[in-house]
Amino acid sequence: MAEIVRAAVEQYITDLVPARDSALAAVEDAAHHNRVPMVGPLEGQALYVLARIARAQRILEVGSATGYSAIWLGRAAQEVGGTFLGMELDAKRHAEAEQNLVSAGLAGVARILHGDAFEILPTLSDRYDFVFIDLVRQLGDEAQLRRLYDLSMARLAVGGVLAVDNVLHGGDVVSPGRDSARAADVLNRLIAADRRLHTTFLPVRDGLAVGLKVADA
Repeated sequence: MAEIVRAAVEQYITDLVPARDSALAAVEDAAHHNRVPMVGPLEGQALYVLARIARAQRILEVGSATGYSAIWLGRAAQEVGGTFLGMELDAKRHAEAEQNLVSAGLAGVARILHGDAFEILPTLSDRYDFVFIDLVRQLGDEAQLRRLYDLSMARLAVGGVLAVDNVLHGGDVVSPGRDSARAADVLNRLIAADRRLHTTFLPVRDGLAVGLKVADA
């Protein structure tokens, strides 16, 4: 991943994140060893704090991998008596994520569905107080990202918070040459222009868009 914030500065603020417990540390170690993408402790803590500020009781994650961010967000939900629902397409990662949630003490609070987000999202009937999208890098296609955004926004309650990871695409969105970077740029402009949201873009790791949903239309 290209450097968004100077590496020394990012390391400095990452070092300020409190030491993770054994459950989070184990997922971090396994992800590094197996080269599984994850948000990392700095963004994990940011998501946790945002969800707690929002007092989110129902949290939805689109793209869970092995459950690292799911633990951060699941604990935010747990602390207000809420629930967490994630989804993951890869069968091996889904199984790991489910076990990691159990190891983190989140059984009964958090669960992850196995399947395609494009198939799962239309079947959900609940509205959520916090929706985290972590599939921008995996999709990289403009039409798919637009569709995913529409499906996710339909599940976000008014007053809820939308968070989208990887919106800076390694900095390539500044001068997008690759199709995937152009798709991320299109998504960013779509989010920024959406009058249903009050949005800001944060240079946290690979970029985090955060929006407050103020209307359904």
